[in-house]
Order: sequence, then structure tokens, then C-alpha cells
Amino acid sequence: MTTPTSNPARHPAKAADALRTFNHATLPGRPVPALAYPGTIYNAIGSFATLAHRLPQALDHIALALADLHQAGHLTADHGTPTQHTTTAVAALREAERLATALTDALERAHIASSPLGYCGPMPEDDDL
Repeated sequence: MTTPTSNPARHPAKAADALRTFNHATLPGRPVPALAYPGTIYNAIGSFATLAHRLPQALDHIALALADLHQAGHLTADHGTPTQHTTTAVAALREAERLATALTDALERAHIASSPLGYCGPMPEDDDL
């Protein structure tokens, strides 16, 4: 049995919260945009690429754990059979793995393409200078 400190599901929940915070911080139309410079964009893309790169392994671990629970006979279902639900869930997780790999590839291409970009627009006024 998992405890609040050992429950591994808390980690993707934290990642989801962090993504929500990023989305709120980067809303378009702000007086001072959070994504005002190419370096910030480059770093964000790189971080998302790292996250996407790690998803297939995490999804594989979930699929293997679910299959092990099923094989051991430790699953029940409110409707249908455990086999039906396990088969569907594992197939969907395998599809998600493939899509996460494609997402990683696309983000790595975006990261490489944004690497040489620099900023040449106006610099904000700094009252301390």
C-alpha cells in the first residue's frame, strides 16, 4: 500500500500543476510578456523536450504494472472484464508512448531551430540605471 509520501502518482500531478503555472505565466497580452526573449523560449522548449523524452519510460512502467496486476489476478472491474479493460488501457498506454516519442522528436527539432535566434528589439527601460 502506498502512503502520501510514497505514492508515485504525486509526481506527475506536480508536473501537471507546474505546466498549469507555466501556462498562466505565459498568457499572451500581458504588459511585460514572459516569453519576450528567444533565450527564454529556447530554454522552455528544451525543458519540454526533456519532459517528453521521459514520458515513454514512465508510460511503459505504468503499462507493465497494470499487466502484472492483471496477470496476478489482482484486478476486478465494475463492468465488463478485467481483461477487456486491461487490454484497452495497455494498448492506449503503448499508443501514448509512441506519441510521446513523436512529441520528443518535434520538440528537439524546435529546440535546435530556435538555438541560433537572438533578440534585437528595444530593451525595456530600467529606472535603476
